[in-house]
Amino acid sequence: MDTDIDSLDHGSAREYVLAFLTALKQTERQRAIAEEELVHWERRVKLAGSRGEPQLKKVAAGRAAELREQAARLRDEEQGLRRKVDVLRQKLAVLRERASFAVDADDLLTQLRLLAGEPGTLDLELKDLEAQAALEALKRKQG
Repeated sequence: MDTDIDSLDHGSAREYVLAFLTALKQTERQRAIAEEELVHWERRVKLAGSRGEPQLKKVAAGRAAELREQAARLRDEEQGLRRKVDVLRQKLAVLRERASFAVDADDLLTQLRLLAGEPGTLDLELKDLEAQAALEALKRKQG
């Protein structure tokens, strides 16, 4: 389905939603142009009828009918895209929230190693510190 973005990372999902938004805006513009042209051709139908030119009226009426169908098709397409964009926006918000809670295990391990050192080295460091403390104690007794 077009609205299945759950498996995408946030950046890819955002681009996908943006593509749908772009398609929606293009469809809106195309529909608006078709409706403007329809008004223009309907005026031509009336004008040809008022001038008593049935051939011109027939041609203008045919073009007006084509534009009416085109505008209706674009309106339906626009509504479908609008529904998909609404669903995608909701899913994108969920992905954004999920991404903020995502944890990179390797990054956490690296940070832990920076703070605590490598595993197993703590015992060696403690033994070294104990040996140095014992050495200092012996030096004080002797000296």
